[in-house]
Amino acid sequence: MEFGSDCVYLYDKVEYESISDEEYEAGMVVSRYAYIYTSVLLLYTHLYCYFTPKVPPPPPPPPTLALKKAAKLKKVQKAPGRWKQRELNEEVNCNAGADSAPRPSQAGRRERRADTNIVSIDFQKVISPSNMHTGDPVHCFSCGAVLSSISRIQNEGDNKVWICEFCETKNILEIEVEEIPKNNDVTFMLEPSLSTSTSGPTGLDESLVIFCVDISGSMCVTTEVPGRINLRGSSNLNRLQSLNTDRSDQYLPNQRRNVTYISRLQAAQAAVDHQLEEMIRQHPNRRVALIAFNNEVSVIGDGSNDAVTIAGEKLTKIEELEKMGAEIAMPESVVGSRKRLGEKLFGLEEGGATALGPALLVACTMASQHPGSKVIICTDGKANVGLGRLDLEGEEVEGQVDFYEDVGRKALDKGVSVSVISIKGTDCKLVHLGKVADTTGGQVNIVDPLKLTQEFSTILADRIIATNVTATFIIHKELFFFYEDTEESKVVRNVGNVSASTEITFEYGVRCHRQKKEKKEPAKEDVACGGEEAMDTSEAGIKPEEQPSTSTAKPQPPHKPPNEVPFQLQVKYTDVDGAVALRVVTQLKPTTYDRREAEKKMNIDVLGKHTAQTAAKLALDGQYTQSRGRALMNQRLAWRYTNTSEEGQKAKGKYKRFFGKIQSVDHYMNKRQQEERSTHGRTYSDDEDEEPQALMAASLSAPAAKPKSTFSKLFQKKGKKKMMRSSECSDEGANIMYQLRKGSRYLDESDSD
Repeated sequence: MEFGSDCVYLYDKVEYESISDEEYEAGMVVSRYAYIYTSVLLLYTHLYCYFTPKVPPPPPPPPTLALKKAAKLKKVQKAPGRWKQRELNEEVNCNAGADSAPRPSQAGRRERRADTNIVSIDFQKVISPSNMHTGDPVHCFSCGAVLSSISRIQNEGDNKVWICEFCETKNILEIEVEEIPKNNDVTFMLEPSLSTSTSGPTGLDESLVIFCVDISGSMCVTTEVPGRINLRGSSNLNRLQSLNTDRSDQYLPNQRRNVTYISRLQAAQAAVDHQLEEMIRQHPNRRVALIAFNNEVSVIGDGSNDAVTIAGEKLTKIEELEKMGAEIAMPESVVGSRKRLGEKLFGLEEGGATALGPALLVACTMASQHPGSKVIICTDGKANVGLGRLDLEGEEVEGQVDFYEDVGRKALDKGVSVSVISIKGTDCKLVHLGKVADTTGGQVNIVDPLKLTQEFSTILADRIIATNVTATFIIHKELFFFYEDTEESKVVRNVGNVSASTEITFEYGVRCHRQKKEKKEPAKEDVACGGEEAMDTSEAGIKPEEQPSTSTAKPQPPHKPPNEVPFQLQVKYTDVDGAVALRVVTQLKPTTYDRREAEKKMNIDVLGKHTAQTAAKLALDGQYTQSRGRALMNQRLAWRYTNTSEEGQKAKGKYKRFFGKIQSVDHYMNKRQQEERSTHGRTYSDDEDEEPQALMAASLSAPAAKPKSTFSKLFQKKGKKKMMRSSECSDEGANIMYQLRKGSRYLDESDSD
């Protein structure tokens, strides 16, 4: 576990910041040169006006559309640096001793101020046995926490009693002293390793890789490459040349001669063939299967048998497709099938439509027989045949979108990773298709056809190190999670497959305690953990019977904050040898009420990863306002760290690199929202301003008995908005969002990549 800071930041009430309309409309600005340029421009304007003789101004021109746009642009140009100046002024005031001075209220959009209460989980470090512990884990029967080295056990008569450090539940133990963990990081072996299809008895990589190649008509589109290149698989061109009996010049006027035109299919063939050669040298025991699809699905397998063709009504029946996928014979190792696969691969020809959905379902069903397998989809077109058609509009497409989510969940449960590669310049509705890859831990990317080889290599190099991974994160009962569909201090994520680059993040908040005063009228009450705005509790999703009675409620005793709070991560996984293990990491972190102390000890890597993943997740869910608001708040937190503390000076490069990439998705959403306003007069997310208030209201009480009362209602509202935005989302925009979901794997890449 990596924390956003060395200490946990506690607070009595939530702090808010304002994003002015001009700042929100300008979007995220990371480079300081934009602010410097604006400041110099304003200074020059003031000096020019000061030294220029005063003359009566001409009468104002009529308000034309051009003048309105110019005035709007002038307002936006002033925006990028205002919040930075406010942050610097506040730091000066704090250093002068005005620690308790409230933040000045600013007009504009109100957002919860970002803090360092973030945790990041890097699975490369977690999926490895550490301090193997004999015996079974002992769980708290209330919250499920595992007994650890920080647990305190008391003797009450003949009983050993453990009062859970997370929920304070009293547990009576039947355990020997030797069975109590001595370390804060232990691994419990739940099931011994067995021989599996992923890693056989010899310990070699025998995983299955399935290439699904699009051979629809659009795959014949060519890309110009300098030089004369003799490509394997160009027999079709040779046959066409044979029709030119008189060998006349077939070039168009002014067409260059010293170039080669490579089709998308040829690029895909060359990329797959290169991977076959690489696997023979590096992973000779891997097994490879080939599936091609256009208006039909052709399951070639390893080429040892005749291809199985699926066409007609079968392309619309889930049961038949799954049955056929399950009956496909397991391929032999790539050493024995290399030659046959090469011949089948270069015998493919373009033509027809795109039955992508059926091909995906067959491939995932085939791969599900062998946990740890990979499915790689290479396509250049929108699915328009059979299941999963994405060429429909309106309500008709909703059922097709559900198809991809269902396939992703099934693949996740079976330990299959799906990666999706689309060709640059095409429209595949990647926002829907990429959901399968995002769910199963695969990769999503749009690439130039001539760079397919490099992309395939990247996917295959990111080997799966564990399957059936479930991560359970437990925090103290006085804390709660943001952006999770639960009000409890515990969250469970089914991660599925993990590779060395897989990571997830969590953000948590503090349940604020306050004195409840008697009131004559129970009309409205200050909620949101001490927020400034009032809100009806019924609007916050709190049932009438759960509301405190204003006439009988007694003041709560003063709350004594803990000096340190516990965190526990439980990761249950199946390793490549088939062993099932549970790794439990428990840590105590000190607390502070001093925001500046927490920020000075900040880990900007954790903040960057969390900002990227959270902004992308909210954007893919159609929550553009929340996504942009959180990204802008976290940017301010990172900027404060790198500009107002000595510890953060060395992290300026990371700040620019991380938020420079996060800036891309903010600008995309900003552009989309402006288009929505111009088209509909409002954005699809104008109602999002109410949701953060209701989420904060859910943090008032202690852990709720009904953990989905408030959150479920809020999360159910986003479905329609998500569909509207996804129908208008370009492949380039979706690709940016899915890239950010990778976290540091994307943020650490150089810009040239």
